[in-house]
Amino acid sequence: MPYTTTLNLDLNEKPKGLDNLGNTCFMNSALQCLVHVEPLTEFFMKVLTQSYSTDSHVNKSNPFDTYGEVTGAYAELLWNLQKSDKNSNLYYDYSFRPTRMKETIGRLEPRFATSDQQDAQEFMTLLLDTMHQEINRKNNHVRNTIITELFFSPIQSSITCSQCQHVSATANPSSILSLPLNPQERTFQVNFIRLNGQAEYDIVPMSVGNRIEHLVHAFFERRYDPRRFSYVTAIITGSETAADFDTPLRKLSEPVVTLIEQDYYTGRHATFRYENKPTTLKLDECIQGFFSLESLDEPWFCDQDNCKRNAMASKQLQLLTFPRVLIIQLKRFSHENGFRRKLDTCVEYPIDGFDLGKLLKSSEEAVYDLIGVCNHIGSIYCGHYTAYARKNPKSEKWYRFNDSYVSTMSYKDEIVSRDAYLLFYLKRQK
Repeated sequence: MPYTTTLNLDLNEKPKGLDNLGNTCFMNSALQCLVHVEPLTEFFMKVLTQSYSTDSHVNKSNPFDTYGEVTGAYAELLWNLQKSDKNSNLYYDYSFRPTRMKETIGRLEPRFATSDQQDAQEFMTLLLDTMHQEINRKNNHVRNTIITELFFSPIQSSITCSQCQHVSATANPSSILSLPLNPQERTFQVNFIRLNGQAEYDIVPMSVGNRIEHLVHAFFERRYDPRRFSYVTAIITGSETAADFDTPLRKLSEPVVTLIEQDYYTGRHATFRYENKPTTLKLDECIQGFFSLESLDEPWFCDQDNCKRNAMASKQLQLLTFPRVLIIQLKRFSHENGFRRKLDTCVEYPIDGFDLGKLLKSSEEAVYDLIGVCNHIGSIYCGHYTAYARKNPKSEKWYRFNDSYVSTMSYKDEIVSRDAYLLFYLKRQK
């Protein structure tokens, strides 16, 4: 990769796009977000600039080729996007053909060598992991590399036994925080029993945001005039208690209303589905839910000498340190009962001043600013990736990257997108 040109790092200069080599928008959008991670770009450009800026202007090879194929390919791509040169694979100074990156990552993982659409998160994970391994080998297996220092953070999983209160904790480093968006779905059958023993049932669609009294109220309103009744004796349910029932419907005269929750669908019952979350979520709610205490569905074997039994247990995740660069995956793709689908849930996320430390009640200060968004548009079978990014967190100038096409965006205009898939946040430094 010989070059004789000098860099043009003017923040006002329009950034360059990446040519689509055949369904490579997943790669292009992820790379554009990574290129705009300022501390990582500074690390590469410092070495590249020192190597190429010589008095004799003698062409030199890529210094990162000695690290490994993937690191060398990324350095080549980064240099071409940062410099201004109409030679070497640049078209009118606006786009670059990432051929080497595509071929290199394809040799590493054969599915990326095809012309099929792939997952941007899986590509990003492979890219970061491989660059860490290559840089680590080059540096004689030092404990940390620029990749781990910027992106990796250990997530601790703690399981507490309900019998002996023993806590079993394990921690694994992660470069991407993957947040589930899939709403829980349950099936309900509402049985209404008259005094004469005749039973009725009905389908009453309601979201989980409504309490049980709303469900019962809707049931009666659809069938009866509430003024004809005076008292309801009880609510019987597997998930809510009778104490939750607080409504004027207490004045109705029917003796028993039963709400039965089922874990399956059957043609013999009248059922409805409700979503456990609203159609619009907030990022802080997703994060709080991810790190909240949860009960395990199945008994957990406690191996303590004074226990040695299967017992109910609780689990909680904890982010042990806050990474300099926080990449969040909004898990829009799910596999259920052999079917694949995409969740179009809109997630509202902050652009500036995202206080993750306060959100997770940590003594460590951790305030983040959004620097990049990787979007997935369309369905799981026919989709397209784009990216939004800005050159540094203090800039109010955002750019939209659609493969080789780059356009400016108004500040905060469309940046919070319902198509967002990967979010890139940069932690503020003191």
